[in-house]
Amino acid sequence: MFLCCLCSLFVQSGEGVVFAVVPLIKRRLTGQIADMAGTYGNVGAVSFLTVYSFVEPPTLFLVIAGAAIVILLAVMFLDEPKGSMVEVLIK
Repeated sequence: MFLCCLCSLFVQSGEGVVFAVVPLIKRRLTGQIADMAGTYGNVGAVSFLTVYSFVEPPTLFLVIAGAAIVILLAVMFLDEPKGSMVEVLIK
């Protein structure tokens, strides 16, 4: 039970971080970006659930780890959009 609570704590923290970053991207598009973050989160959940229905649990965790590494490598090549924080910094 303790491990489930600990896992839930980290999962909820990760989700909170994702939605905390949403208004920092562009304030006037906060609703659209939050919608996309939620939608793609559900797409990921369904995708990994589909993989889980075809493989054993240890293989699923390897697939999740591989996907996390691929996403980490992809994120390293992203550039910060120009003017994204202008709306927040200008008073």
